[in-house]
Amino acid sequence: MTATLMESPVVADRAHALRLAKQVIKTLDPKPLEPIVAAMLTDGHKAALSAMAVSRDEPNLFEQFLVLCEEAGRLSEADCDQLGEAYVEARRARAA
Repeated sequence: MTATLMESPVVADRAHALRLAKQVIKTLDPKPLEPIVAAMLTDGHKAALSAMAVSRDEPNLFEQFLVLCEEAGRLSEADCDQLGEAYVEARRARAA
């Protein structure tokens, strides 16, 4: 049996990262990113997220995914900006 895109804990390349992000934007369900984000987090990331959680300034799962993909060289800053804006717009549209 082959794994689906959302089951892989590794983001292979830019195309894979874009597919994952666009699926989340389409469904507004970031839960499938959990194992991917967990696999990409370093101890430094975890410490930073803990500090952010205390101040209630922790980024959401989709934002974490974008940052980690940018740091890993899978997405550019421009990609992340566009995807982040698309996610916010999709959430606004659903709320309206």
